[in-house]
Amino acid sequence: MVALVHIVANGARTALGLGAPQSAAAHRAGIGAAALHPFMIDRAGDPMTLAMDCRLDPGLTAGARMLALAQAALQETCELFESYTPVPRRVDLLLALPEPRPGFGPDEAKALRAGLVATSDLPIHIGELNVSMLGHAAGLALLGLAVERLRRGEAEMCLVGGVDSYLDPDTLDWLDGNRQLIGAIARSGFVPGEAAGFCLLMTEAALERTGCPALAIVRAVATGRESRLIKTDELCFGSALTAVVADLATVLDAPAELIDTVICDINGERYRGEEWGFTCLRTGQHFGDPTGYCSPADGWGDVGAASGPLFAMLSCEAARRGYAKGPLSLLWASSEGGLRAAALLESPGAVR
Repeated sequence: MVALVHIVANGARTALGLGAPQSAAAHRAGIGAAALHPFMIDRAGDPMTLAMDCRLDPGLTAGARMLALAQAALQETCELFESYTPVPRRVDLLLALPEPRPGFGPDEAKALRAGLVATSDLPIHIGELNVSMLGHAAGLALLGLAVERLRRGEAEMCLVGGVDSYLDPDTLDWLDGNRQLIGAIARSGFVPGEAAGFCLLMTEAALERTGCPALAIVRAVATGRESRLIKTDELCFGSALTAVVADLATVLDAPAELIDTVICDINGERYRGEEWGFTCLRTGQHFGDPTGYCSPADGWGDVGAASGPLFAMLSCEAARRGYAKGPLSLLWASSEGGLRAAALLESPGAVR
């Protein structure tokens, strides 16, 4: 029998809210954070449309923005330890970051890592901190790595997080040059956003000992590698994502169990929508409605490497507050470099 791994806490900082409950409520209400940047202009001469954190200075570059976002979301996640005992001395952290790009590279990642380790006012100490610069899908892939560690008995709890911000002059110019910014020039662009999300995972034994709430069970995580990439002339038929979803479906008790909710990083780019369309054609039998997916980028913008942990937060909040469609949620994300990752969560309190 596979050992259960639970999500027991979430933290978030998004353009829609300063914490997880606020961000989830604003998302559910259909609020959009897209606004015109005060001074960044695109190649058509128009102000860039972005989803910005309202508390951050628009002049800050990506590295500084990401550190502030990550520290806030991490502190919210660790608030759990103020109410439950015993408090662990050290907890390992797996952190998803953007793929290297103009405005954010290995040097900025190193500075962010150091700043996060030095975060004060945490009730715990960060132990080992592993960073993955693999973009959108990295957070869900790290969720799978954390589950494997916990099931092998290497630890009883682990933090998984992701942070990203496109709000850097070099990054925005790069997006504009690639016709990825929503606006008059791009036919298939997106709203760049910024956010951070974290979740705390525990084994069944740690859950029983601490008395922490069980928000969701991580039933399975799968990853794959797509060779037909965005920004190339190759046509993507969703082969890797299809294989990932089919892999997750093997843990379902078919035909009784169907996936109730899909949360993904479709952001307005034609490539991503078509990739999911081909996947639906091949795996639709595992879903209640595979076309009724939830794309949070419509509200808080594309949040890149923060996507996976934030999707987990949305699933947990929906179950905790009683508006989930059912107990099973599929979370998936697609990195520009080819990584595909998906997770299947089961929320014990949700019913169909």
